[in-house]
Amino acid sequence: MYPTDTAYAMGGIFDNAKVVKKILQMKKRKDAKFTLIASDIRQVEKFFPLNKFEKKLAKKYWPGPLSLVVSRKYAVRVPKNALARELARIAQRPLIASSANISGKNPPFSIREFLKQHKNNPNKPEYMLDCGKLIRKKPSTIVKVNIIGTIKIIRKGEISRLHLLIPI
Repeated sequence: MYPTDTAYAMGGIFDNAKVVKKILQMKKRKDAKFTLIASDIRQVEKFFPLNKFEKKLAKKYWPGPLSLVVSRKYAVRVPKNALARELARIAQRPLIASSANISGKNPPFSIREFLKQHKNNPNKPEYMLDCGKLIRKKPSTIVKVNIIGTIKIIRKGEISRLHLLIPI
């Protein structure tokens, strides 16, 4: 578990089956669709090709609270939080950044909130990076961009629709 610029996240290397299984158990959910964080755009492009419109949005909003849908299972972003970016850099691949709440509950902004929510949950993270109480913010905006540049907002968040214009 680690802090991001929006809330505390459960995470680990995105393509590790054990990590995915444990996060799903901790969150008490079956759907293995996740938001990932990456150290920078180069790391994203090592694992997920971006079209020219996605690259323009990434250059405009990263690091920041914009997640781009890059596959059926994943949306990815480069967060403002330097620690989260550094963890992805050290891992040399994107990390799962699923909010550290049980599905349907509020995301935790402190370790204390996490522990309170998960007190009866037998599954616990192996490591918790406690950076204190985070400032409450909206989640990242998740968008899907097709090859002709049409943007579909999947989840409204920090970035409003009015600002989601692809720079020319």
